[in-house]
Amino acid sequence: MRKYNYVSILLILIVDAILEGILQNIFDGNLLIIAGFVSFIFDYIICRGLLYNREGSFSDYISGIKTMTGKVFLMNILAGAIAVLLLTLAMLASGAGFLFTSYSVENPKVFVSFVVLFTLAIIFTSLLFAYMNFFMADERYRDLPFFKSLKLIVKAGIKLFSESFMAGVKAYKITLISTAIVIVVLFLTPVAGQIALIFGVIAVIALFFCTPTFRASLSDIYLDRSEEIYEEVMGNKN
Repeated sequence: MRKYNYVSILLILIVDAILEGILQNIFDGNLLIIAGFVSFIFDYIICRGLLYNREGSFSDYISGIKTMTGKVFLMNILAGAIAVLLLTLAMLASGAGFLFTSYSVENPKVFVSFVVLFTLAIIFTSLLFAYMNFFMADERYRDLPFFKSLKLIVKAGIKLFSESFMAGVKAYKITLISTAIVIVVLFLTPVAGQIALIFGVIAVIALFFCTPTFRASLSDIYLDRSEEIYEEVMGNKN
């Protein structure tokens, strides 16, 4: 892996989490879309930094916000809308329509099954758009039209899906193991809530602290393969 500043990325994630928490409290959790905006802005900052200031300081990374354009905002909004649509369809297809009603499910196995399916849908959409802000931050593709950029992003997500997935497994192995333990505990011994809670907390903490490594791994894949994908998708039109 190419060298990068782990601490800078971690600090950005901490600031992101704090701002999202503040916004959630201010709006009483009713305006999740604002938190989504904050999240993608910081994701863009991290991606930009990994392309041009990998070993830079926190301020070096943050300075990348000056390069954001309207196209960046629109692309992230579109990707977010597509992700929400896919997650909703997955939820309905799983029979989890009860989440849209006041009906509650007391059987923990039903709820855990839904969580597993929903998590898989999140993983799929996340990896599909894994390289979106790398392309958006890359000066080489700055003037590429909007829909050609979208085509490039989706193509990269599909073509590099397996590499991205394995990078995620490697980076988040502690989270995956802890989550698996939580699922097994809830399936086999529903009364052991404290055990599930402990491993759930471990999974969340590991997820947070392993994210810089995962983002850096994605940046390595992007730097190695982006030009190849660009030529494959757009080369025949140049």
